[in-house]
Amino acid sequence: MGRLHRDKPSVTIRTEFFKPEKGRYLHPWLHRPITHLEAARLQGFPETFQWCGSRTQIARQIGNAVPVGLGRAIAEHLAPLLLAQRDLHDSRTPRVPRVRKPRRRLTTAA
Repeated sequence: MGRLHRDKPSVTIRTEFFKPEKGRYLHPWLHRPITHLEAARLQGFPETFQWCGSRTQIARQIGNAVPVGLGRAIAEHLAPLLLAQRDLHDSRTPRVPRVRKPRRRLTTAA
């Protein structure tokens, strides 16, 4: 157990951050664990982000999330590579129209 530090990066936010016995998720100066909003802000979510579900489900969403800044950095790095790969693939293969299968109609039993 321990406290988060104001002057150091946060530890990884896990799904049970709201339970003080689960790790280093105590508020830096108040005698309590961090709140859901504080955990979400540490992950990079804006305060206006709308969560849905119970408090436990929301904690799971926050703890399982890729931090916003990390996701953005990975996307910015991979996007040019993926677009170049797509353009290379498109230039080598002729476009063939896709044949769509007819949709099955759902029937209700009377």
